[in-house]
Amino acid sequence: MPSYFYCRECGRRTRVNPRLKIGQKYCGKKSCQQSRKNSWERAQLRKDPFYHQRRYEQKACWRKSRPGHQYQQDYRQSHPDYVQANRERQHIRNKNIQKQHSGDCLPNIVKTDSLISEKLVRCGLYEILPYKTGPGKKIVKTDALIVELRAHRGFQKVLVSDSG
Repeated sequence: MPSYFYCRECGRRTRVNPRLKIGQKYCGKKSCQQSRKNSWERAQLRKDPFYHQRRYEQKACWRKSRPGHQYQQDYRQSHPDYVQANRERQHIRNKNIQKQHSGDCLPNIVKTDSLISEKLVRCGLYEILPYKTGPGKKIVKTDALIVELRAHRGFQKVLVSDSG
């Protein structure tokens, strides 16, 4: 009597492959097999430092031989329809931006989150402290550096005289 299992990825009930000697956990669908390979690699990276170092070096070599701007250049050359359609859409976006900022300076198109030329903070001494959230509040991105700037008066004389 054939035995069955439920795939860890898609949850589908599947017949066990009799050629596999270990307990089968994933079905034969391409996406499920990719998920199996990804989970194996994540586990391998965690437990084997030599594997981790080797993969790091392989990926660094791959990135060095295939720079990002080259990928974009190759993609644009092989997809001229995309280039033309994107050019037309960008023209429309530029017109909409010009309507919104008729008198102001135009914002950067490529990097929209860059700082503007206006001074956001006055010159002076500031103390940088970690930002404290209230009870029950969480910061989603835990590796982000969030600081609170507080202006101080009186420190400047002490710091200047101590600098010697």
